[in-house]
Amino acid sequence: MALQSNTQRLTPMGKLKGEIDDEFESFYVAKDKDGRVYMNRNPEYTQDRYDQAKDWQHITQAQLDEYKKKLHFIPHRNRKLKP
Repeated sequence: MALQSNTQRLTPMGKLKGEIDDEFESFYVAKDKDGRVYMNRNPEYTQDRYDQAKDWQHITQAQLDEYKKKLHFIPHRNRKLKP
């Protein structure tokens, strides 16, 4: 019997980076299946890096909009091989 996990897989949106108040900011942004936004400043480089339980912090859409005004948004690219 397979074990079920309560960990939800997030969908990557991209990365925000730049300077706010002379401090460098850089973090990844992802959404869950309900549309809630999460950020992670230091994700693991493993296969489960987009699991919600791995240091992802919930932020509001208003907070994301404020970050987008001040930081450069780099959209997530799907790096799968194309036939």
